[in-house]
Amino acid sequence: MKSQILIDVDSYMSSVSLLEDGRLKEYYVEYKDSNRLTGNIYKGRVVNVLQGLETAFVDFGMERNGFLAVNEALVHRSVLSDSGKMPSKLDVKTGDFIMVQVTKEETGLKGARLTANVSLPGRYLVYLPKLDFVGVSNKIADESERKRLMALLEKLKPDGGGFIARTASREAKKQDIVDEARRLQKEFDEICSSFDASEGVGLIHSEGGLIVRTVRDMISTSVESVICNDRRVFLEVREVLGKVNPRFNEKVKYFESDYDMSEVFGVLGEVDKLLEHKVALPGGGTLVIDHTEALTAIDVNTGRFLGDDNSRENTVYRTNIEAAVEIARQLRLRNIGGIIIIDFIDMSDEKHRNAVVEALRKEMMFDRTKTRVLEMSELGLVEVTRKKTGHEIGDILLTSCPYCGGSAHTHSGDYIAKKIKARLMRMFADGEYSGASVTLSPTVLEHIGSSGFFSRILTGQWSDKRVYLVPDEKLSPSEFKIMAHKSDVISVPITAKLLY
Repeated sequence: MKSQILIDVDSYMSSVSLLEDGRLKEYYVEYKDSNRLTGNIYKGRVVNVLQGLETAFVDFGMERNGFLAVNEALVHRSVLSDSGKMPSKLDVKTGDFIMVQVTKEETGLKGARLTANVSLPGRYLVYLPKLDFVGVSNKIADESERKRLMALLEKLKPDGGGFIARTASREAKKQDIVDEARRLQKEFDEICSSFDASEGVGLIHSEGGLIVRTVRDMISTSVESVICNDRRVFLEVREVLGKVNPRFNEKVKYFESDYDMSEVFGVLGEVDKLLEHKVALPGGGTLVIDHTEALTAIDVNTGRFLGDDNSRENTVYRTNIEAAVEIARQLRLRNIGGIIIIDFIDMSDEKHRNAVVEALRKEMMFDRTKTRVLEMSELGLVEVTRKKTGHEIGDILLTSCPYCGGSAHTHSGDYIAKKIKARLMRMFADGEYSGASVTLSPTVLEHIGSSGFFSRILTGQWSDKRVYLVPDEKLSPSEFKIMAHKSDVISVPITAKLLY
């Protein structure tokens, strides 16, 4: 299966896409000014201890104090809970300086969730410097491979520390794992030095931006190329992947073109579909995805799926199988976390019910985020839990719609600007047109003017082009029209703004 990783860097938005045989498999997007905390390590100071609740509040340099619970203090919950050695008392006091790592972002009025059990992720291993423990990812099912990795990690782990072998370790050479173990230990020594040298609270180690984190986790021997459209990021990715495995250096390619990379590879069209309420299945059925404060509900419908026989049971079964495969893909692509309730179409055959759940579990195995799939209820409902990591794609690329009181969404100004830029790049690529007029919503026009979205490209290959933005209140924020012009004289309304 041909796999590619695309790194699309814009003025203040970056995205990473994984394509398999040209189809979008994973997609992550982040604003450059987003303040992502998860994974970062800080020197914190305990400001309050609630021993009755066995929790502490820690000042780690953010506006809100972080929350540290007793079962997150210098222990690994999943391991000690099995051995019955869970701590009963928080061994910190007000004024103590402690090393903490963010495990969950701030939400609403709640501060970030912290752990004192620091972990450092690599491509093949997770290093646990404060826990004497070795383990292997549950996604590595082969018993002989698990034993081989366990034996290797036992030899590599330092006194008082440990390792967990990630799924990617099953395809790694022994020396690759050994080199990464040494690198992670050296990295933690440097973190400890930063902790000792720091006089007050603050950041002492960053997990890295979206691109570094994601590419490190995505890269594998099955990935044929890593394509990036930004020279600086291209060199940075080469350096990072070179530390993981020198052979990965050759996979990194620089994309230089007059066309928008995301459009060339078909990513923009796929992302448009991810922002829709309804998802079409190959056989004609549909998924309807709804979000609430407490959970995400997914409804499966047969739609125009008629099957090739007269058996309703077989038609429903085949629709549900297709739905199970697509649901797993949608959860990954949209980064939906928390509780997900799936309403499959009712089936009377117990074997069919079990097969649908098994198909869903099989597809969820490809998800690098921790998930759990429960059995189907008598009503045809399946409950899925998926760990929340970062923001859902809709939270990033959609904004509350001012035309409906916030009950629905429309495309954000940043995303519309991205689509306009892609269309203009395609229009200007062959040199036939000297200018263009873009008719769009006044709110989007104002956003483009104030955000400087086009600032970088306008000083480069568009220096000889003239582009006007024409406001039209009849258009919604998601709509725009582009007219190309060959003549140097362009007729536009007085309300038009010269983009360049």
